[in-house]
Amino acid sequence: MPIAVITGASRGLGLALAHGLATRAWRLVIDARGGEALERARAELAAVTAVSASPGTSPIQSTDAS
Repeated sequence: MPIAVITGASRGLGLALAHGLATRAWRLVIDARGGEALERARAELAAVTAVSASPGTSPIQSTDAS
């Protein structure tokens, strides 16, 4: 089973991507800044596939691109 790491997964394109991959049996690691919204997304996705959530605590962060 493939695994995807999706940032911004609590809404919009990130959530849509997560749903699409979940229906294709991907395991998901999702991340977002909003803890409550991320938990709702995790609960939705957990009904379809294996998923773990990281509410704004992951090491995936933006850095200065210059």
